Amino acid sequence: MTTLHTISKSPSSGLLETCTPILKAGDCVLFIEDGVYHCLNSSQLFDAKNGIKYLALSEDAEARGLKNKLNPLLNTVDTAGYVELCVRFDKVVNWF
Repeated sequence: MTTLHTISKSPSSGLLETCTPILKAGDCVLFIEDGVYHCLNSSQLFDAKNGIKYLALSEDAEARGLKNKLNPLLNTVDTAGYVELCVRFDKVVNWF
């Protein structure tokens, strides 16, 4: 069973550290809202070798002036892509 995890708060929230231990191969982490601030660094975080996909919502990155500052190892997805992810994965877990 694959899971889409959404992280909506900034790095200071600790949500990603709480989420990381339960991630498994085939899962996806989508950074939304202030969660896109996670995408500015931490290149080791976005290493796809662990079988986990990391994405940022492009509209949220753009709204915060981060679109051209995101980690180059990270891909973005638009709102339509977000909806597609929600349908493709077996379940969605929202981290608030």
